[in-house]
Amino acid sequence: MDNLNHIFYKDYTIEKRGIINKDITIYSAIRNVLSGFTSGFTRDIYLTLDNGDIIGSFGINGEGLNNQFDSGVTNDMNIFIEDEFKSKGYSKIMMKHMIDKILEDLPDINRDQMLFIDTDASNGFWDKVGLIESRYAYRIPKYTIEGAGYEKYITINNLYNYTV
Repeated sequence: MDNLNHIFYKDYTIEKRGIINKDITIYSAIRNVLSGFTSGFTRDIYLTLDNGDIIGSFGINGEGLNNQFDSGVTNDMNIFIEDEFKSKGYSKIMMKHMIDKILEDLPDINRDQMLFIDTDASNGFWDKVGLIESRYAYRIPKYTIEGAGYEKYITINNLYNYTV
C-alpha cells in the first residue's frame, strides 16, 4: 500500500479536503511538470487512513499551457480502491471532490471538457458512471484529435451530475 508521506509525493501540492469518517481522510493533490512548451498535469484525490496509507485514488492526467484543460490534449482518468474498501460509495465521493476542486481552481472551465479512459476493464463500473464509447476509440485519424485511441469518455458536467 502506498503512503501519502512517501518521497514520491514531494513534487505534489497536497491539500486536506476533509474527513469521511473517523478513519478516512480525503486529500487533493496536483503536480505540474514542465515539458517543452506545455506542462504535464496530474490531479489526484486520495483517501488515506490515519497513518497516511492510501486506500483509494482518483486521478486525471493531461497537458496544457496554463492548465491541463487548455490545449485540446486528451485528459485521461484512473481510479483505484483497495478491495476491502470497495462498494462503500468511495468512488463517487472521490469523483465529487475532484470536480469540486477543478471548479474551485478553474471556475470558467468549459464543462463540456471531455475526460477519457484508455481501456474499460471495470466490469461495468464506467458504464454506470455514464461514460460512452469514444467515436475515435478504434481508429486513429491521421491528425491529432482529442481522445483518439481512448475507449470511452464523459464530460466534466456529466461526471459532476453522476456525483450529486
